Amino acid sequence: MEDNQNIINYRFALLGDSTVGKTAIFKKISYGTFTDTVASIGFDKKTLTFQDLEIDGNKIKKSFEISLFDTAGQERYRAIAKNHILGSDGIILIYDITSKDTFDHLGDWLTSVKDILSDWRKSKYLIIVLGNKLDLVENNIEARQITTEEGEKLCDNEEIIWGGECSAKNFTDEQFLDLFKDFTKKIYKKSGDSNSRDSVRIKRKKTKKMKCCTNQKEK
Repeated sequence: MEDNQNIINYRFALLGDSTVGKTAIFKKISYGTFTDTVASIGFDKKTLTFQDLEIDGNKIKKSFEISLFDTAGQERYRAIAKNHILGSDGIILIYDITSKDTFDHLGDWLTSVKDILSDWRKSKYLIIVLGNKLDLVENNIEARQITTEEGEKLCDNEEIIWGGECSAKNFTDEQFLDLFKDFTKKIYKKSGDSNSRDSVRIKRKKTKKMKCCTNQKEK
């Protein structure tokens, strides 16, 4: 069994409108298949594992375990998405490059994320913006409503990172793994190897339990 000290756990949450292809990306990464007809109900989870990543020329001799959560974009599931935002190290905001509305709505998603994470490791979590459905514009440039430059401009600050554009349909497994490996490196550079979110959650649970016992003794 691998020493827990050599395992780094990070959580990624996929967020965005219900039509941007979050589930299609998730299914492609999880099963290597593409589908554009299945909408996410609630959430789904997949674990990715990377070994000994090279970061800034240094090999980090650790096992990186990435819990990837696909969350539903419908309004009625926002409460479920909130729980996964709260426990995440990386937030991946996805939009459809052929839909201006989904890009415009990123502002609302960003506001929600920042409000929810306002008291959590303020400078440690990572927000990444990713454009999907690149395949729809490869042979029909007129279908594109958001240029690459517009996506990059949205991320032209220290808080948000441009993740590029992808295609849940045409990207290979290797391309997606390389993409998330790069996201993992970015999170490591920002937050290091401490799994502090899990520690804080455990600490809060213990604190609540202790208070409960104290109140019973006082009675």
